[in-house]
Amino acid sequence: MIFSMDGNAFLKRVVLAAAGLALLAVSACKSGPASKNTDAKSGAQPNSAATAQGGGDAGINLNCVMDHIQNPPEAFHYSYNKESSNPVHEEADITPQTIDGSFKNNSASSPVHGVHSDAASWQGAWSSLMGISGMSSAIALVRNSSATVREGPEKMNGYDAIKYSIDTARGTDTEKSLYQSVLGTGGFQKGTAWVTAQGCPVKLVMDSELHGKDGSVEKIHYEVAMVRK
Repeated sequence: MIFSMDGNAFLKRVVLAAAGLALLAVSACKSGPASKNTDAKSGAQPNSAATAQGGGDAGINLNCVMDHIQNPPEAFHYSYNKESSNPVHEEADITPQTIDGSFKNNSASSPVHGVHSDAASWQGAWSSLMGISGMSSAIALVRNSSATVREGPEKMNGYDAIKYSIDTARGTDTEKSLYQSVLGTGGFQKGTAWVTAQGCPVKLVMDSELHGKDGSVEKIHYEVAMVRK
């Protein structure tokens, strides 16, 4: 049985959870200098594998992707896939001059074409590739938390990237309580992201599982890619 959570209710739960995580982040900042001193004494490197997200890291910034689509600084191939009861597939070759691709969901399928020199054409094209905004709530839930861990630098899709692993199973007890309030008992988010120094995910693969109180489950699989040409 598919569990379909009301969008507004889901967003409200995520906002409440994010507010809780923000309080945790403030608390963590207060203890920051102590951990830095510990690292210095032990000789630990700030960019070593399995370093919790923080310390000025850009983290995962979906707005960076949307800005690159609207105002592309270079040529790249973009794709966004969401596999769920409400699937979305977007794909396009994007340059500073043109956008050529396609959009598909349960109710529509259409080509996407835009020329930057034609404002109406350009807006119509990039606005058809904004499906990634639909995973903003999922990323907000784990961003700047113990669930998102910096693993280290790695080349990906032609970009210098930082690899992050995502797993709500390794949150603190307080964070896990917040995750449970959003995802339900037994629900989780797990995946991997490779992002630029600005936070653009040049590759992101993540699974979300939402558990309803009636025992129903909704599984969502996300994939994002930006491939430099």
